[in-house]
Amino acid sequence: MLGTHPDFPDVTMLFDLNDEVSHALVLILSRLPEERRGPFAEVFFAERRGGRSQISNDPRRRLAAAARAALLVIDLAAEQLQGEHIVDLLAGAAQEDDLTRTPATAVVKLQTAIARIRLDVELEDPFDPRAAASLAIAEVLSPEGDVVALKEVVARASWAAVESWDPPRVLAFLLRLAGELTAPGPHRA
Repeated sequence: MLGTHPDFPDVTMLFDLNDEVSHALVLILSRLPEERRGPFAEVFFAERRGGRSQISNDPRRRLAAAARAALLVIDLAAEQLQGEHIVDLLAGAAQEDDLTRTPATAVVKLQTAIARIRLDVELEDPFDPRAAASLAIAEVLSPEGDVVALKEVVARASWAAVESWDPPRVLAFLLRLAGELTAPGPHRA
C-alpha cells in the first residue's frame, strides 16, 4: 500500500502530477473495478487543476501538505482523533502554524490520543480504512521519524477514502487532494 514500483517516477512524468498525487491516483485506480478505472481517470484528468508542482522539502511545508491531506479523511478516523483539539492542531499545521507553541494541556491530550491509536489492536490492520485514516493523522501530529512521511500520509488517506466512499466521492477527494498538493501559495516551494 505504501510502497511504489521502482519505475514509478517515470509514470509521474506521464501523468504531469507530483509524486504524491500520482501515487494516490494509482492506488485508488487499483482498488476500483477494472471497468471503472478508465472513466474515473478521464474525469480526474479533465477536472484537475494544477500540474506537476513538487512539494518543497522544507519540513514545515511537508507537514502542512500532510495535514491538508489528513484533514480530508478526518471523518473516517477513530473517534478520539475527531475531537476539536485534534482538528484545530491539524488545521494549524495545514496553515504552517508553529505547533511548538501548543499549550501543554493540549500536548498531553494529543500524546495520549496518539499513543492509544498506535497501541489499539483494532487499528493494527493497515488495510482497514479507519486504521489507515487514524494512522495518517497520527503520523502528521506525531511523526515516527524526524520529518512527517508525506507519501505515507497521502497513501493512507487515499486508501481510507477508496475503501470507504463511493467512486464519485473518491473522485472529489482526489481532486481536492491534487488541488491541496499543487496549488500555489505559502505552502509551495
